[in-house]
Amino acid sequence: MSVAKPERSAAAIVVGGVGFLLVAGYAGLGMLQVLVLDPLAAVPDMTLEEIYIHAARSNETIHVWVVVMLLGPGLLLGLGSLVLAFRRGATWVQSAAVAAGLLLLGGLPFFWAWFGVGMNIADAFGTGGGDHTGWSAVMWATSGCAALVLLLLAVWVGVRSGVRAWWGRRAVLAQPEFADSSHSEA
Repeated sequence: MSVAKPERSAAAIVVGGVGFLLVAGYAGLGMLQVLVLDPLAAVPDMTLEEIYIHAARSNETIHVWVVVMLLGPGLLLGLGSLVLAFRRGATWVQSAAVAAGLLLLGGLPFFWAWFGVGMNIADAFGTGGGDHTGWSAVMWATSGCAALVLLLLAVWVGVRSGVRAWWGRRAVLAQPEFADSSHSEA
């Protein structure tokens, strides 16, 4: 006797692929924002190399490896969500939930990376420590939208399981042996 294996869902694979691209893009844009775009916007009259050298001379070294260690795992986790999408029996809802969860949770390491580098730039150059490009707003909006997607997926799953349970009870009650037991002969 063999057990039938569940099929791979094309929808889950597509959603997992899109999720991987979004998570990888989030991590990549986060690294680009923290290490390149924001420092160049904070000190527009210097090149990136000059910014890093001046910051190091001011004893405010920008540790690229810290940013990569904080945001780099997002690339691997995004790949993990794609692998999960290829799993037999995976649904598009599961794939979407994993990707949305990773995008939501990506805000925390992005903040840690951005805060450290932003403070080093602010201390070295006497600038404000806030966002100088506006790209961090895109990052925060993405994490916020991911939270909304997770909420909508939870509602979707809850409503769908409630409707299935309701139809299941109706089907049971429609069977002749459960129909109207008060008229049965005893």
